[in-house]
Amino acid sequence: MKRLLCVALLLLAGHLGAQEVKPPVLPDVQRNQTAKHALVIGNSQYQGFNRSLKNPANDARLMTQTLTRLGFEVQTSLDVTREQMAEQVARFARELPAGATALLFYAGHGVQIGGASYLMPVDIQLSSEQSVQQRAYPLRRMLDELGAARSAVNIVVLDACRDNPFQPPPPVRYRSTGPMGLAKVQAPRGTLLAYSTQPGQLAADGRESNSVYTAALASTLLESGLTLEDVFKKVNTLVRNTTRDDQIPWYESSITQNYYFLPPPDTQVVASASPRQSGGTPGKKRSDRLATRQQPQLWFMGMTDAQWSEMDWQIQQRVRHMTEDEIPEMTQLAQAGNVIAMTTLGMLYEQGVGKTLNSKTGAVSRTGGNNTLARHWFQMGADEGFPIAQTLLAESWHGAGRNKEALSLLQKAAKANYPRAKLNLLQLSANHKGADPALLLDAFKSMVRSTQPSR
Repeated sequence: MKRLLCVALLLLAGHLGAQEVKPPVLPDVQRNQTAKHALVIGNSQYQGFNRSLKNPANDARLMTQTLTRLGFEVQTSLDVTREQMAEQVARFARELPAGATALLFYAGHGVQIGGASYLMPVDIQLSSEQSVQQRAYPLRRMLDELGAARSAVNIVVLDACRDNPFQPPPPVRYRSTGPMGLAKVQAPRGTLLAYSTQPGQLAADGRESNSVYTAALASTLLESGLTLEDVFKKVNTLVRNTTRDDQIPWYESSITQNYYFLPPPDTQVVASASPRQSGGTPGKKRSDRLATRQQPQLWFMGMTDAQWSEMDWQIQQRVRHMTEDEIPEMTQLAQAGNVIAMTTLGMLYEQGVGKTLNSKTGAVSRTGGNNTLARHWFQMGADEGFPIAQTLLAESWHGAGRNKEALSLLQKAAKANYPRAKLNLLQLSANHKGADPALLLDAFKSMVRSTQPSR
């Protein structure tokens, strides 16, 4: 009955007319010589859908302001129907001038049915999975429209989650209508396709006035000297840092040449250049030096001892309370890049999937440990630079007599100020040479501080 009620709520979606938003005129705009056009859509008010979102309209306005400052001619619509979305995308693509840069931004709900992605108009009414193909707007159609246009560069940004509305619903703070995602979509030639979250994950609507993803994107777009891919790499890191890996953006690009929203001072953009074409460059450089920007560190680098202690406790509690039927969801998170999920799975398989709870003492005992799977997930987390996974893998290798590998991992984790790694490094280096003296000294000082009484 509960499942039928969830589906019934989806049938109540109503119609809202599109609201045209005029972009503000901002002074001191740095413009490329190529024509730049953008279509921005924000769908918030899914009437009766029980899935209304707070921020897509705000996100659309923020992107309109940002793109206008970058010299784009922007068309913005809020709360569009399927017919309006189809007509606006088709007209936008049809009217693009030759050699232009085209950017299409969508914020709102998204779904996946049968491995295909669909954007949800505000007048959507669903009765079955089959009805999605008739009543939602397919992403493939959008990509095909842009692929046939005369533009040189196409950028599609979707701040939405690709999910199945016939699955049990998650909290409405996420831009999805179910808990399962879909496979990656290949970007057509000359196109960058960016999602606010990886396949299979949820995109947060945001607790502030904008979503986490759109806020990061808008600020990063205004940094000069970043290539197109640099922008989305930095946005990926910013979102991961803000959400602590709960949301990990994803993008795919078939653009082979450098493209800048704001070129570095020594780069002159040529209007006729097309990154779609083989050979050539998107601009004439006044020097061979291209501007570089340091990427922000991931959220777990440089945490304090107290923060690491809290993180250790949280992961241990996840493992303690985890049941076997939760493994698929945790695996999905880990496969999408969540380092906490990787480490949790490693600890779970190391201790054993089977779970027994002592009703008197509350102690949990586990059976059926699998060191191969444990090391697999620890290695995944270690490859992502997560110090807890690096340390646990080092302990596993040390137990197997592979001290050289263990020492290397512990030194990496110690650099991130992980206390357990520092203690292990001191203990291992007492019997094995090769540790960095500076790291050993820092580890020794940390150990001394930890044994001193607090004042």
